[in-house]
Amino acid sequence: MSQTVRQLEVVTSYTPLRNVHTGKVALLKADGTPYLPATFTQAAAQTDVGALTQAAITGGESPTEAEFNALRTDHAATRTVLNSLLAKLRTAGIVAP
Repeated sequence: MSQTVRQLEVVTSYTPLRNVHTGKVALLKADGTPYLPATFTQAAAQTDVGALTQAAITGGESPTEAEFNALRTDHAATRTVLNSLLAKLRTAGIVAP
């Protein structure tokens, strides 16, 4: 039976004259290689998904073509934002390509 070994390395330093405390945390695999990169490059800000363009349909009536198309547009906008966020996570090495 194989056993997974995980190690956590914590390195800290303190500079009393400046009252500065710095730290580094690394999650390592059993062979010593890191799970994640040591540093991350912050990606550009991602815009929020816009407000819905279609109001709720009440009374059980069927949606019109315009209402359906508005819902489809909202879905496409959400998908675009989600795909952009996934690409940024992949670039940072947080999510596998």
